[in-house]
Amino acid sequence: MRHLLATTRASLVLVGVIFSRLATGTIWAQFCDDGACTKNCGMSVSISNPDCLRQEAGRNSIKFHGEDFIGGYLVHSPDNACGCQNDCTNIPGTGVPTCMDISQKATAQSYRFQLTTCQEYEAGPDGGIGNNCPGT
Repeated sequence: MRHLLATTRASLVLVGVIFSRLATGTIWAQFCDDGACTKNCGMSVSISNPDCLRQEAGRNSIKFHGEDFIGGYLVHSPDNACGCQNDCTNIPGTGVPTCMDISQKATAQSYRFQLTTCQEYEAGPDGGIGNNCPGT
């Protein structure tokens, strides 16, 4: 029985390592001023980096480039410190779009990428597009 438990545990660790490598991939994003990813695109940032992006307010699209990505989410925040979520954009992993228009999304002053879904407890009852910001 102990041998089976050790083998199962080792297998789960190996599968976790494989899937974590696939999830992070090498996808980069550039925020752009227009809705078509052609004007004033900024510096590329890795979408596997969950840090707050404070300098992208007023942007209307995101240009993606890279490979080996299985999906993620862009969290929109109305403040300049990613303090809460007023919207969340799903970034599909299969056939990653080269340009994503975010001009119709909630107004944001900061953004952050996350690889896990925007769950109900993060975004309200509509499962990821809601608002968990107090007073808004």
